[in-house]
Amino acid sequence: MGSSSFRSICALVAAGLLCLGAADVARAGAGSYRGTIDAFVVRQEIKKDLPKITRCYELALRHEPELEGKVSVRFAVIHTGYVRGVHVVENTTGSASVERCVARIVSALRFPRRRTRRSVRFTFPFVFALQD
Repeated sequence: MGSSSFRSICALVAAGLLCLGAADVARAGAGSYRGTIDAFVVRQEIKKDLPKITRCYELALRHEPELEGKVSVRFAVIHTGYVRGVHVVENTTGSASVERCVARIVSALRFPRRRTRRSVRFTFPFVFALQD
């Protein structure tokens, strides 16, 4: 990827659209959730680590310049705010390295501690596509 070609990263995270300047595109789709974690909090945590998730894709593009697709990750947030049970439920990129990298970053997300002991489950699709 040459530095002369400017591309953008747009991430659709839950109900909001976030656009950042960068070399490629990563869109994180709306997550489904149950429980008492506010959707805004989930969006904010994903938004914080979106550059890391995008980096997973950018690194894979070095070896596969036409790489595109979706990585959907299912995970639970326990009452302490830690993420448990990260599982990739779909990977249409065909890239095991992107899959592992995205799962690793999602595993490291931290949410506010909650009073309820119930875990809250989410599924987030991250769609990676080249955009001129």
